[in-house]
Amino acid sequence: MRKTIKKIMRKTIRKTIIKINYFIYRLFGNRFNAIYELELGKSISQNVKIVSPDNTLDEIEQCILDAKKGAYLRFGDGDVFLFKNVLDSYQVNSKALSIEMGECFSVSGQNVFKCLAIHSDYFGFSEEMSEDNHKNNDEFALKLFLDTYKYFIGSNIYSPVALHFMAAINVKRANFFLKTLKSKTKIFIGNEQVNEQMKIHLFGQKTIHIKTPVKNAYSEIDRIEYEALKFISENEGFFVICVAMGCSGRPLIKRIWNKKYNVFLFDFGSLLDGILGNNSRKWLEINDINYDELLNGLDKIE
Repeated sequence: MRKTIKKIMRKTIRKTIIKINYFIYRLFGNRFNAIYELELGKSISQNVKIVSPDNTLDEIEQCILDAKKGAYLRFGDGDVFLFKNVLDSYQVNSKALSIEMGECFSVSGQNVFKCLAIHSDYFGFSEEMSEDNHKNNDEFALKLFLDTYKYFIGSNIYSPVALHFMAAINVKRANFFLKTLKSKTKIFIGNEQVNEQMKIHLFGQKTIHIKTPVKNAYSEIDRIEYEALKFISENEGFFVICVAMGCSGRPLIKRIWNKKYNVFLFDFGSLLDGILGNNSRKWLEINDINYDELLNGLDKIE
């Protein structure tokens, strides 16, 4: 009888200990993991600094003026979500997209300006940046870096907001870049809601517009790629392709980059929304961008 009671007591104690341990893990485990990841990120990222927006824009512009093959790949948290097969606000996730997004992060080579949204105290930021205005907290930035750092080994991490930021704080510099961009662009791949008049003003009369869905553009990426490659193959010499299709633009840029054509692939980003009168991002609401000055003189560029 006593042996039975002791046996029952031992089982009860074991179960209680298991329940207590599980409770402690649920209560503190996630926080411990976060602290561990933060410290791991710091140990891996020592001496890593993000290239400033103005220097990023300068390097891109020089590459375009020198008629060199290149690509501006802007990665943020949405791209990491899709890489992990997690839903993004503008693109549904899928296994195929997850695999291809990993290939996008792997793109490398001369004149590949690969970016990551890690402007922060830790990695560096410009004075005018603030919360919701291109600057992230250190924990967010370190987590994003930790998720992707192996794809940046041996290369710079460029600013994903080069044109966006300059449009807000140095509109004349941004205007000059837009004039350079327009003078070299032959293909605009982006939002089907961009009207012909704005397409002409930003990218030129002769520039072809390959239209993409407002959301979930990856569902049509094969059609978009086919149309782009057909036009590229029919044109000789160097030119720029402007892409504005959210996270789905990264797989498209990767596919065209791998074809070895002498083109520069420029990921335009959400500044286009602001130009169209849609403050789709918080940074567009915060900044009082002078769009008249930003677009001044573009109508005189062929």
